[in-house]
Amino acid sequence: MGVDEVLRLLGEQETMCRAEVERLEAEQARLADLLATCRVELERVVVAREVIAGLVPAPPVAVAVSAGGGVPAVGSTEFGRQLLAILAVHAGPMRCSQIVAALGEDPKVARHGERVRHRMKKLVAADLVIEAVPGQFTLADGRDPAFR
Repeated sequence: MGVDEVLRLLGEQETMCRAEVERLEAEQARLADLLATCRVELERVVVAREVIAGLVPAPPVAVAVSAGGGVPAVGSTEFGRQLLAILAVHAGPMRCSQIVAALGEDPKVARHGERVRHRMKKLVAADLVIEAVPGQFTLADGRDPAFR
């Protein structure tokens, strides 16, 4: 292999590398635009959540236990408060899979759905949540009269 052949091969390699650099720079610009859009949307969601959370009355800190053994104070847990807040900002009844997704977890993972379903049933027993249709939950304070 002569010097001319080596120079030709290096020239081809350089051309391919330049093309790849240009393609990657274009992809980087596209991703930067997408990232900027996502950051704006994230900020809007955070502001909306903070505004809505300020409008919704705080859920009860504890639920009284009845004389017959009753229901534990499920409203006093952070997880229970999260579930109540999710129901408060949602317009209508929600399924457990929707609540799991709103928590940022994978609704396809059975244990996530079961954990939410278990806690929602406790909130129903505590009269904080209504389950008028099996598997669909809404707040018990009358936010959705059609569902009651």
